[in-house]
This record gives sequence, structure tokens and C-alpha cells, in this order.
Amino acid sequence: MLAAVCAAVPFTGLSSAHAASSGFGPTQCTNIGNGQLCAAGISGSPAGYGVSYKKTKGSTVTARFYLDCRNGKSYSDNGSFTISQGQTKSFVFSVGNQGACRAKLYDIGNADVYYSPYVSIP
Repeated sequence: MLAAVCAAVPFTGLSSAHAASSGFGPTQCTNIGNGQLCAAGISGSPAGYGVSYKKTKGSTVTARFYLDCRNGKSYSDNGSFTISQGQTKSFVFSVGNQGACRAKLYDIGNADVYYSPYVSIP
């Protein structure tokens, strides 16, 4: 699997070098009950997909991000993270254009899985 970069930073706040050579597609979000799980395609160099989770209520959880693509490929982040109410965690999967993909959030403690809508690179 390809490595992903830019862990734990909002994908709308990437470095100016990345932002200058990239374009963001529309951000698609879904309400998962205790927050918003979002994804957006990122064009340019490197191309990929940004995902984020904004936790608006509930207790602290340990989770992981994954990227599931309609072409059958799946990617994982660099490891689990802990998130509390009021926090946002983000990750950029620099995997090139994989077509339509969606963010997957796995809540490790509760074994719950949530998905964002599919997004594509503009």
C-alpha cells in the first residue's frame, strides 16, 4: 500500500507549497451521531484524498481512518488516534487518483464503523 502523509492536520490547512499546487474538490460530510465525518478529493501534486472527523459530543474515543475506493483498493492511516469532544482530526491519503473513494472511521473501542459519502479528485 502507498503511504499517506500530512497526518493530524486539517486538510484545508496544508502547507502553502501543497496548497499552491493542489485543488480541493467539494467536501462531502455525513453526520455520524456524535460528529461529522468528511472527505474531499485533492488534485495536483501529490494527488489524494483528505478526510476529517469533527467530534461534537460524547466521550473520548480511539479511532482510525481508512480510505475505501470503488476500484477495490483500501488504504489506512499511520495508526490510531484519540479524539475528544470539540476536537477535529484529519488525515491526507496521498495515493494518487483512485476514482471515487470514501472516508471510513473505525471506532476501535466500540467496534463501530462509519463512512463519508464518496468523493473524487477534481
